[in-house]
Amino acid sequence: MSVEQTTNIGGGRVWPVETIRGVLETARAHDLRAHLDGARLMNAVVASGVPARDYAGGFDTAWIDFTKGLGAPVGAVLAGSSDLIEEAWRWKQMLGGAFRQSGIVAAGCLYALEHHVERLAEDHENARVLAEGLAELSGVRLDPASIETNIVIFEVDDAPGLVRRLADRVELQAVDVAHVRAVTHLDVTRADIEGALSIFAEVLG
Repeated sequence: MSVEQTTNIGGGRVWPVETIRGVLETARAHDLRAHLDGARLMNAVVASGVPARDYAGGFDTAWIDFTKGLGAPVGAVLAGSSDLIEEAWRWKQMLGGAFRQSGIVAAGCLYALEHHVERLAEDHENARVLAEGLAELSGVRLDPASIETNIVIFEVDDAPGLVRRLADRVELQAVDVAHVRAVTHLDVTRADIEGALSIFAEVLG
């Protein structure tokens, strides 16, 4: 059983600790292992003020990605008991996952942890500004209050069409025929947000 923190297609929403504990109780009742997919775990920490250990406690394994919002060029880690990590390491080697030049990767990950966790709040604020601006545009359906972290999912009549029209100016993803996904991160500035909103207004207007 896996819990993704924060949710991706759920719009970057944060799983509350109480809900996670309920999921873990269900997993234990059915003799299932539990895994925390913490690709954006630090976004959840910054948005909620809840320590990472409180989210990860109770899971058999937990994953954290140092790319995405933390800004490292590559790298992630898997945490768990000694026995589980030994098993995971064996499977990694069997499937061709040996990586000998890991020092430079680890350096980038450590830098991300030391310098980029608190600044995730800037990404969250930029996402809020983006959501508020989008909500004012004709043809966009979005509740800005639903934005908790750095993912903004909004509804339009033709999501793939809008993404194609903006492809050379704003990078977006069509989730389905009616929903578009936008993500703020280390390389997106407030000026970029304002510029994107101007482009949206031009195209949707």
